[in-house]
Amino acid sequence: QGRGRKFGQGGGMMFGAAVLALLMGLVRGGEVIQVGQEPTFFMNETHKFHPAQSLSFAHVLFVGFSLTYADTARLRGYIAQDVVQVGRYYAKTKFGCITQCDSADFDGIDGILGLGMPDAAMSSIPEPLFFALSDETGDPANQYILRRRIFTLVSTDGAAELHLGGYDPHAFTGSMHYVKTTSNAEYSVPITSITFDGHELLNFATAAQAKGKTSIPGILDSGTSCLVMPDSVLGGLLLEPPYTRLMNVIKRDVPIYISVGGHQLEIPFTNWWLDPNDRPCIQTAPAGFEGVLLGDVVFRSLVVVFDLSHPRAPVIGLAPRNPAYKLVDAACGHVNDFKGCVAFGGVGKHPVGKRKVRTSEARRKQRENRFLEKATAQLDWLENKAMQPAKEQKLGVPRLDPSGGDTLLTKVPVDFFQETQFFINVSLGTPRQISTVILDTGSSVFGVFCDPAPSAHKHSHIYLPHFIPSGMLQQGW
Repeated sequence: QGRGRKFGQGGGMMFGAAVLALLMGLVRGGEVIQVGQEPTFFMNETHKFHPAQSLSFAHVLFVGFSLTYADTARLRGYIAQDVVQVGRYYAKTKFGCITQCDSADFDGIDGILGLGMPDAAMSSIPEPLFFALSDETGDPANQYILRRRIFTLVSTDGAAELHLGGYDPHAFTGSMHYVKTTSNAEYSVPITSITFDGHELLNFATAAQAKGKTSIPGILDSGTSCLVMPDSVLGGLLLEPPYTRLMNVIKRDVPIYISVGGHQLEIPFTNWWLDPNDRPCIQTAPAGFEGVLLGDVVFRSLVVVFDLSHPRAPVIGLAPRNPAYKLVDAACGHVNDFKGCVAFGGVGKHPVGKRKVRTSEARRKQRENRFLEKATAQLDWLENKAMQPAKEQKLGVPRLDPSGGDTLLTKVPVDFFQETQFFINVSLGTPRQISTVILDTGSSVFGVFCDPAPSAHKHSHIYLPHFIPSGMLQQGW
């Protein structure tokens, strides 16, 4: 609540998509529009979800979808229920269907996938998508669930990948450092020190140390592009503002060291300096936020594991990224019948390079056979893997569960647009329709741009919530 969520009721600061506006201008169709031109949102530049084409779609009546993003961008629509798939896993769940938007920051974006926790979710969509994909109490006929509620984000400068069900030990060097989150609503870790060229930026006051206050929260937020730190003494907690202190000593070719839970981690110069702009990717925190936002500069430097096996006590794993690790092939992105990318394991197994998650229709047709061949090969590999005893598996995970779902490590390709925003493909409905959405660990809402809710068609279904507030009936949702 202190920092104002990017995707939540009431508004807040937007650091993710809007950093393009702040640092690089607004990009639309290859054209850069400088800040101050009052750009408008163009709905026709998104790939909308078409509910009328889905056999499994249901409209949740009497419940509207209304969110404020970054204080100025308001998103409105309705609540829907349908099958949603990420990688190999899918479940029937609720999500927001966006039909109105007043911000150009969403041009060319199909929606947003929040990987946050239930405590930060909307009351009308109480179960975040990642939890729905790992919920064993769902409809068995409409789900293939993830048995291990763990995801990992691995990023380079131009691309990334999302690990579902664990992490690949080849992706990092040294040992993984684990720390419990300091909040049940966001991925917050205790930061005890930030140093630059031998200068300590978090100088805690003597009075604060006497009270045991020797850390500030650091929120791991993939929707934030830069490292965001306070430019105040935080009500006497610190002796001097960290941002001002850093600007007084900043120079090139020097790493930033951040200590999380007493463990020091390095943020290399090449990751906190934006080459396209020739300027540091470091910003001041909004007034009232008493912590640090650990944005994409941190995700490019570290492998970050989110272990939600116990939702009331999440654990974060941090380790230096292995520069020799190769990401999954872009062709691994699922297309309708393709169930996702299965880890074959090891360094050097997958080609690496700049990739686009969304391809043109012509390009997709050209390599349709490649997709199907890759899908068949990987599903065959899965079947063979399921027949092996668990102790023989190099991944160290159990065999496939015949009741549906598995615990194999799955890797899903992620596009890292201009080093400022993560995008991932998800698919919705029956048959599947693909949407390219922002991947955001700083929110818990999944919403996509949609056609208006179909009033009636041969495949439509109606979902009535157990409780219908009288106010919604009066407003005519």
